[in-house]
Amino acid sequence: MTRKRRLLGNKEITFSDAKEQELNILHQLGYYEQQIQFFAHLRDREDWMKAIVAHHLGLRSSAACHVAEEESWLHGSFNVCVPITIDCWNRKRVLRFPLPYRIGEAIRPGNGDEKIRCEAGTYAWLQGYCPDIPIPHLYGFGLSTGETVGGQAPLLSGFIN
Repeated sequence: MTRKRRLLGNKEITFSDAKEQELNILHQLGYYEQQIQFFAHLRDREDWMKAIVAHHLGLRSSAACHVAEEESWLHGSFNVCVPITIDCWNRKRVLRFPLPYRIGEAIRPGNGDEKIRCEAGTYAWLQGYCPDIPIPHLYGFGLSTGETVGGQAPLLSGFIN
């Protein structure tokens, strides 16, 4: 029986299939387990996620914030978006994290922070120079250093200058 290895997206691959690929899939073989570990890391920090959202939205308490179950999380190739329901607003907001195993964080520490800074800068540029282009509202962002930008103040007005 041919042994299959698990890839992201509920896919499996055999050595024979991998040999036929033009891409080197060796690094992809670890993504599935790394995704499980990272999502568990996030689940263990549910209170922290609620506190971050409450801070950036200017809420008095994080008790009004409810983190969605993992099955409702949205993830693509490079980010995971965690829906957070806000009781007093009766609406959801999304907390987005870069996937460290997909952006090379282990090889080049700081890649995640650089990705966040670049994306925040892109939001700022679009808001300043292309206001007709619809983009999601950015309430704030934080870096691995603990530095945060946002909260009650206009988020990116100083970022544009």
